[in-house]
Amino acid sequence: MKNTLIILAVVVLLLGISVTTYTCNQMKENVTDKAFIRYEEYQEIYNTCQKLNTDLCNLKDIPESDRMFEQFSKSQRTIGIKNTLNRWIEEYNAKSKMWNRALWKSKQLPYQLQTTDFNCY
Repeated sequence: MKNTLIILAVVVLLLGISVTTYTCNQMKENVTDKAFIRYEEYQEIYNTCQKLNTDLCNLKDIPESDRMFEQFSKSQRTIGIKNTLNRWIEEYNAKSKMWNRALWKSKQLPYQLQTTDFNCY
């Protein structure tokens, strides 16, 4: 009887250790995956803002009489791009203020973005 209890205790202990190890490994994988996703997310938003700024720069050089402005005027397109840029800046800044997300942002990226950071705004 005593041997049976010892064997049962060892089995329960081993089962508990294996469940704990499995759970910890799953948590570690989830944290690592989310860290890479967050890191890439900031970079993608920043790159999108840079692209929109480049679009604004290119738009300034195009004359108002260009065929591209037949459906929407140059000023309407400029306002649309600026509105989109503002939305991306707001999203970037909001995510930067979240302490759990800001931990994963590259140190090469700014903490917050402003419209003044973009020379063609």
